[in-house]
Amino acid sequence: MTKTREAFEGGVAVITGSGSGIGEGTARHAASLGMKVVVSDVAEDRIARVAADINKDGGKAIAVPADVRDAKALDRLADAAEKAFGDVRLLINNAGIETLGYSWELSAEAWEKIIGININGVVQGVRAFAPRMIAANKPAYIANVSSVGGVGQMPAQGAYVMSKHAVLSFSECLSLEMQAVGAPIHVAAILP
Repeated sequence: MTKTREAFEGGVAVITGSGSGIGEGTARHAASLGMKVVVSDVAEDRIARVAADINKDGGKAIAVPADVRDAKALDRLADAAEKAFGDVRLLINNAGIETLGYSWELSAEAWEKIIGININGVVQGVRAFAPRMIAANKPAYIANVSSVGGVGQMPAQGAYVMSKHAVLSFSECLSLEMQAVGAPIHVAAILP
């Protein structure tokens, strides 16, 4: 048995933005490690398909629609995960979007959307799940998806790059906070 399988097998994974792309691939991989998976996204048809595929392949998965910009939706996601499968061992705050354009040309709505999804979605995901993970007092993992853009700069991607810098900084602070309270929760920022 690999160390990865040993750490995750039998645990519960919750992955936002798992209707496609990195999130979908991560959900399928978590299932292949023997995890029970909660797939979540705003695209209900996509997460229904991902969960159905996982179940068809012998895994256990449920689909829970949620818009990460809605704090109450993330509370409902945490409730649904706990009710269906128990304590969450792996939370991946993956939902994210990219916005292109010069910073001064983006509309207020575009700025609100990228900040709401890429930054607040991660923060609210942690807020909804971390207290439960801390209370469980079991080894657990929180992974926040940043980007290589989180350590660089790029013209016409200022909003995206700023949001991913924020995710990286938040993750580093969160890791220190978990250490400060002695929680057995590992925090990582993922930089694809």
